[in-house]
Amino acid sequence: MAVLVFTRLQDHPRETYFATSGALIVGRIDCISAAPGAEQWSWGMNLDIGGLPFRRGGVAGDRPGAVAALNEAWGDWKTWAGLRDLDALES
Repeated sequence: MAVLVFTRLQDHPRETYFATSGALIVGRIDCISAAPGAEQWSWGMNLDIGGLPFRRGGVAGDRPGAVAALNEAWGDWKTWAGLRDLDALES
């Protein structure tokens, strides 16, 4: 569950990626504006695993910013769920 894998959807009208960890779909990143100087990306995650849903989302000025925000939310969810990555357990 350590690193998210971002897979681009090929048959989608805008640049869109699903973020997965193993078989779990963690979130999605979409280009909502590709205009030069006004690029915007939305990101979101909605994990209904356990007793309460965990939802996060927002807008970033570029794809790396959206990826970073989704990775941060993924880390927050793992902490909230009481999970740790295997490499953290080995050290």
